[in-house]
Amino acid sequence: MLGRVFGGATAYPRAKGVWRDDERGGALVKDEPVVVQCYTTPVDIEDSTNLAELGRFCRSMGREARQGEVGLVVGDEYFAIRDFEEG
Repeated sequence: MLGRVFGGATAYPRAKGVWRDDERGGALVKDEPVVVQCYTTPVDIEDSTNLAELGRFCRSMGREARQGEVGLVVGDEYFAIRDFEEG
């Protein structure tokens, strides 16, 4: 989807990470996230059709990978996607 809509993407090998699970009393959870980087143009990222497809992709990825959150950074703004229902 990222290649078709935005022209390409690169996934980096698994990293080592840790995050605080506040729903479990602040327990620290180790994980191995995969970071995907995609460059695009302001015109493409502001297009409502592209944004809808990106949203569907992130929700699907969150469901299929059984994640608590998918983080999306656009420019310098972070979007936490936690609701993975189709929509």
